[in-house]
Amino acid sequence: MAGAGDESAPLLARSASPSLSRHSSYSKKKSTSDRNGVASETTPLLSGEHQRSSRDEDHRSIASSARSGQAVPGQQVDKKARRVRWPIVISLASLCLAVIAILVLGFAAPATVEEYAKEAAIVEPVGISIAAFTSSGVRTRIQASFSLDSSRVKKPIVRNIGRLTTWFGKEVESGESDIQVYLPEYGNILLGTATIPPIKVNIQDGHKNSIDFLADLKAGDVDGIRGVANDWLEGRLGHLRIKGVASVPLRSGLLQLGFQHISETFVLQDQDLPNFPDFNITKLNVHEFQLPGERRAVAADISLHIQNVYAVEATVPALTFEIMVPNCAPGDEYIRIGNATSDTIEIEPKRPVLASVTGFIYEVPDALITICPGKTSSPLDLLVQSYIKGRETFVYVRGGSLTSPTLPDWLEAILQSVIVPVSIPSKGLSNLIKRFSMSHVHFFLPEPSAKPDAPEAQPRVSALVQALVDLPQEMNVPVNVSRVRTVADVYYHSKKLGYIDLQKWQNATVRHIKDELDNSPALLVEFDIEKAPLRIVDEAVFADVIKKVILAGETVSLQVKANVAAELDTALGKFVIRDIPASGDITVKGGLGNVNPKIDSIKISHTTESTISLQAVVNFTNPTNYSADIPFIDMKLAYNGSSVAHIMGENLSIFPGHNSFVKVQGLWNPADGNGQQGVISGRDLISRYISGLNTTVTISPHNGSIPFLPELGKALSTLGIEIPVPKLRLPDQNGDGDDDGDNPDGGDGPHFIKDATVWSMFIKSMANHA
Repeated sequence: MAGAGDESAPLLARSASPSLSRHSSYSKKKSTSDRNGVASETTPLLSGEHQRSSRDEDHRSIASSARSGQAVPGQQVDKKARRVRWPIVISLASLCLAVIAILVLGFAAPATVEEYAKEAAIVEPVGISIAAFTSSGVRTRIQASFSLDSSRVKKPIVRNIGRLTTWFGKEVESGESDIQVYLPEYGNILLGTATIPPIKVNIQDGHKNSIDFLADLKAGDVDGIRGVANDWLEGRLGHLRIKGVASVPLRSGLLQLGFQHISETFVLQDQDLPNFPDFNITKLNVHEFQLPGERRAVAADISLHIQNVYAVEATVPALTFEIMVPNCAPGDEYIRIGNATSDTIEIEPKRPVLASVTGFIYEVPDALITICPGKTSSPLDLLVQSYIKGRETFVYVRGGSLTSPTLPDWLEAILQSVIVPVSIPSKGLSNLIKRFSMSHVHFFLPEPSAKPDAPEAQPRVSALVQALVDLPQEMNVPVNVSRVRTVADVYYHSKKLGYIDLQKWQNATVRHIKDELDNSPALLVEFDIEKAPLRIVDEAVFADVIKKVILAGETVSLQVKANVAAELDTALGKFVIRDIPASGDITVKGGLGNVNPKIDSIKISHTTESTISLQAVVNFTNPTNYSADIPFIDMKLAYNGSSVAHIMGENLSIFPGHNSFVKVQGLWNPADGNGQQGVISGRDLISRYISGLNTTVTISPHNGSIPFLPELGKALSTLGIEIPVPKLRLPDQNGDGDDDGDNPDGGDGPHFIKDATVWSMFIKSMANHA
């Protein structure tokens, strides 16, 4: 930048960019001064337009009087010399004074004039438009307004000298010149060169100039431009130092001011740099596209609404782009997945831009679906997870080839060297799974002989799973989910009960349907799970659920959360997407009412001095919609509150509805249950049974009822199922066709002892007589 003593400094230096935003206060100040007619710091040192017009009228009056020979008022015409010399002398003197003022003030005090120009200059861009592309750059039409506002100058001496100088100079005209723009912090690379045509401006205080000219802009170092553009797009450009160099020929009227060598450096801070324009996707339609032959592709029709806050006008020709997505790590090369073509785009100053783009994906690259090193996800998985979870998700656009052969090669080179990140708007798909249900549920209780860590040592479940997937309306691509697998966590009141292990692939089917609730498009995904382990991680929570379902008869809602891996069959081929978040609720209906257990028959298989082994056949009703396989179960049989026997079942299959002829075993051992009290209760039970009295026993679980699940048995220990003891049936010995052991006395009960003969007294009497 020219210093105070630099004679090469311009008479009117170019204004720095901060001045472009400080122009709104001038017109009000000046108009107020003019209306009041009072001199102020904004009042010119020399008289204004009114005084100049009065002077011009006087000059015209003098010239007219001279030509007509009439006398001018106040002037004597009797002396011939004075009649013709004074106007010429006055004119020459004024011209000499003006030249001297310009020379003195312009060259003796250039620093003052430069300071005045910098602070007073107001440049307002009106419009920038691209008139044509050339082989080396762009021909640009630049429209702006330029004026000097002395009220912006802080120092009175600078303000007064500046106003005086610009009043004398009145106009300044620049010749054709080249301006080179460099970036010092990027190796002083040449950003570009602008060829500016001659421009004439009025530099008097307050005069507004309308500037309209064509400038030829030539691109500089393309590699350097790419580096700056990438830094800006990736948010690394905190500031930008720009240096402009020019040699401008200037003249003011007939006075040639010579070449003014300009070297100006200024810094654009982060807030001064232009931002990437905001845009909205107003239309998105993803659909299948048929290629020649049997090949298919996926096409996306996109309409964009782009904010344009700049006074820029241009016609952007149709272009092609490469579409890329992130790789495994930030430093990895992006993965190209397809290309896109834009229509011709018309850009108008400070008006929204409407653009239409069509993208095509022809195949899924191997790099996109390959597991990342040290991870369990592929780049495609990471992209889908980010989008579904509502995170800021980017795809990357790089310029491809130009569709018009008349466009220059340099533009294609710049477009191909710049990668633009484009944020995909996503509100998240937290409700991706709209509804989740399980039907035909079949439970498998743990095997007693299984090893503790084996799947058979845990409850297992088989079911038909139905998931209703929310499908975006813009998605019109046929998608088939051929297989799924997952590990689904099960929660009850935000406490983790356990998880369903579905790490093996499960075959799935898909149907496109309309959701009956809101008529929106959806995918119904169905798959069967077979003996999937339900691993209990908190037996207390599991027991709480069972108590509410079985004991309290409540309907319980369980929350299921999972990260699903799905194998998709699409127009682009088969591939797997992992860690798709899914969640839903499973409703478990409660209640064991109307079980109606009945003992059909009892058979004694073995006896000892204190025990009896029994076999029984029972009938009961399962009121739920769930079925179960029970390898082993042990329950206590109690009478009058005392445990008198154990009832055991092995390899039982329980189905919804009526279950008939279910075989169980019993071990009668009253002394083992409650000691002497158990013996008494057991004797009373047998007595009532033999006597044919109505008798009821109670069966209930205990902590050893189900192998590997002691907490479950303990939680169910308060469950008591009452079973009526059947009446004793005896062989038919009276020929009446029944086995009720008819009582000849008319009693209701059976006669276990038909008759008896007492011989002891008779034998003893016979012995005494012998």
